[in-house]
Amino acid sequence: MKNPKDASQRIITLLTDFGTKSGYTGCVKGVILRINPDVQIVDITHQINPFDIWEACFVLSNSYQYFPKDTIHLVVVDPGVGSPRKAILLRTERYFFLGPDNGVFSYVFDKEKILEIKSITNQKYFIGKPSFTFHARDIFAPVAGYISLGVKIDEFGPDAKDCYKFRIPSPEIYKDKIVGEIIYVDKFGNLITNIDQNLVDSFTKKGSFEIVFKKRRIKKISLSYFEGRRKEILAILGSSGLLEISSFEGSAQKILSGRIGDKVKIEFKR
Repeated sequence: MKNPKDASQRIITLLTDFGTKSGYTGCVKGVILRINPDVQIVDITHQINPFDIWEACFVLSNSYQYFPKDTIHLVVVDPGVGSPRKAILLRTERYFFLGPDNGVFSYVFDKEKILEIKSITNQKYFIGKPSFTFHARDIFAPVAGYISLGVKIDEFGPDAKDCYKFRIPSPEIYKDKIVGEIIYVDKFGNLITNIDQNLVDSFTKKGSFEIVFKKRRIKKISLSYFEGRRKEILAILGSSGLLEISSFEGSAQKILSGRIGDKVKIEFKR
């Protein structure tokens, strides 16, 4: 089980709903560093809303691809910890992902070419007998550490099948309109839709249009938040490449009482 010379220099990212007060995050890092003191650990975030698997799924989808090849992404938002849900490990062409099989990797399945999926069962790589409430420390952290040392993923368990995936909502496209929906609300109250830039560009080239959200009609797409007056509602194409309903120095969520699932339309004007 020899390791490549540079294996210990790999990066492990952490994305959880642990916060920073409890000490849970520190325990996870301690386990990883005890196995591989040379690995680099990067916190994507520990501020996912408690138990919000969809939020973790979306945040991961907008983060993981900016890391170097062979980065190990450890994601734990796990309301089903201690239940029969699987612990899984994915290997794609570029990355490793490990965490609970609860839908948190739905965008990874959608965007990446999956080479292998393993069910993590080999207790040789666990920390003692795993607790029923802290698999991040007892299962996922040590496995991440051993992957960073170059241990082959076949060591961790058998092939996994029938992994759980969320239905990722797609916009409905008609001759004279697109009907999308809010799929995420960020810290600033920006309402992020499932309408991507390519779809916006292809549709708005037809001529004049209006973006309709509730009773608001927005007649253009701004380049940045700064183009609006304070607390004015505007539409932009955000850093995720998705259409957003936003407000300059304000919260579109609060101003419009926006929620995940609310419909957003782009209507073409003849």
